[in-house]
Amino acid sequence: MDDQLLEKRLDSLKKAYDDMPEDENRSAILAAIKKDQKKQKQNKWFHLPYAASFIGVGMIAGVLMMQYIGDHAPADEKTEQHQASPVENKSFELSEADVKDVFKGLQNYYQEKELETKEKLGFLSGFENYLYRDIPMELNDAEAAVLSNLEAYRETEWEDTKKRLTTHIDDAFTMPSEIIDRLLQEKNDEVSLDGPEYTLLNQLESFLGAYYLSMTFYEDDLNKAIEKENVAEVVEKMNAGGEDISSTKLKEMSTKAVENGYAFREEDGRIVPYVNFSGIADRLRGAANEDFIKYLELRSNRVQDRNGGVISFESLADLLVKLEKTIATVEDANIEETMRNDVQSLFGLFVVSQHIYDNNNELKDEVKKAYLYLIETYPETDTAAAVQNMYKKMESNNFQKPADVEKLDFPRYMEIPAHLKQEDVIDRKVLPLSDALLSSYKEFAAKKNFNILKNYGPFEIMQLYFHADQAGDYETKYALYSKNGGQPPEEQYIQEMKEAKVAVGKALKGYEFASLYHSEDDPEKVIGIQLHFKDRPDAPVFQTVQEDGIWKVQYLPFQ
Repeated sequence: MDDQLLEKRLDSLKKAYDDMPEDENRSAILAAIKKDQKKQKQNKWFHLPYAASFIGVGMIAGVLMMQYIGDHAPADEKTEQHQASPVENKSFELSEADVKDVFKGLQNYYQEKELETKEKLGFLSGFENYLYRDIPMELNDAEAAVLSNLEAYRETEWEDTKKRLTTHIDDAFTMPSEIIDRLLQEKNDEVSLDGPEYTLLNQLESFLGAYYLSMTFYEDDLNKAIEKENVAEVVEKMNAGGEDISSTKLKEMSTKAVENGYAFREEDGRIVPYVNFSGIADRLRGAANEDFIKYLELRSNRVQDRNGGVISFESLADLLVKLEKTIATVEDANIEETMRNDVQSLFGLFVVSQHIYDNNNELKDEVKKAYLYLIETYPETDTAAAVQNMYKKMESNNFQKPADVEKLDFPRYMEIPAHLKQEDVIDRKVLPLSDALLSSYKEFAAKKNFNILKNYGPFEIMQLYFHADQAGDYETKYALYSKNGGQPPEEQYIQEMKEAKVAVGKALKGYEFASLYHSEDDPEKVIGIQLHFKDRPDAPVFQTVQEDGIWKVQYLPFQ
């Protein structure tokens, strides 16, 4: 390669590197989250939802390597069970020559994996120098850390160190295609944060940066291919694994990219790679965890460009609603938590981020239209209700950007604890009764016939109970009890209620929502309604029982 071509390539590479988008700065968004919000368990991987962010190659390697270095504390800081006995220390002495020899072997092993991975990615010769390029430096740091504290190592610790560093190199160069094959072979009922599903997401983001930089090395081949055909045809052939494409080099790279879960698109006159979440979901459908498939499908919704800017606020509105509806269907706790984390970022992006204002610090027209679109199109959703509240606040301020970051009130469903199944949540007021339920109450009060209530669930029966108490209709309240509850005679009960003058309705102060409460012995069996309050840690259960298909109240339901 002559000097001019080399200089051209280096300039192109620098431009490609400079063009790689930075992560969305979410500090302003996170600052708007309510202080009383419960902290969610942190994921073990860094995730910027949905944005086509290209993580620099080697970032993950550097972080993990520092963890390895930090594991080797001096002997006086190690726990008692890890301290070597005097006999052990005498039987094993770690020499400087041994350490240098091992780390030389690790450096060579890294280079072998680098070359091997270059071929698996379909990259040109020489591009292997851009894969996890921080690892050699981190190995040097790890070597220095060991050499500075040779006497602290016993044999088992030294063997563990070598094994972990080797495993780290192996993990860094694990291909997404290898993890996909593993998921196709292994049926995982649950998704763990350190399992193959999240490892796949990490590796996809990591190698995406490498593929993005690699496009510089294929500029000549791409330009020649585009001269013969148009851009759309070249992209289509690349996404078909390079089938019928004129360049052998492009064919090899495209084949490996598609195999590893990537695809290509034309953007701003350039062909750029991206993670094909939809395609991966299709490959894994029927084999991988169903909730993980749902998450991949959500990730395929592209709402941000390479620099983190919003492509379409209406599309972002659609995605927020999709998240709300999908979260209601997932059962895996880690996937649900990940989706909820995504909602936090995306909802903040939608209503408080800098992207929603123009240069005059006024709400953009396209954002206003997106808000109204969401409110009118999805009126029944919690997301629409939350956006409507934010819209009213903005309107009262003439749609001007506030001096301070607005308090971010998330959609209602986000306030519901993640451990509750969405189908169990009843987000309705206990009182007052609806017209239809009030009509049924009056008929039951007159006839005391439970057939009148046969079509109602335990929540509605609880509503009738609270209404009867509030109205002082103790006769009807008594009639709602199961006859097997051990309650006193009716006259005695009514007299005690009149003398007590305690309104059960006071128990509803601070009520937010309810949920079905299941038996511990039989998770499918509902035994009551649990009431959840905003400022109370307790969540009392209103106990009910089903007799002959009709729900009734257990005597002393809050005992």
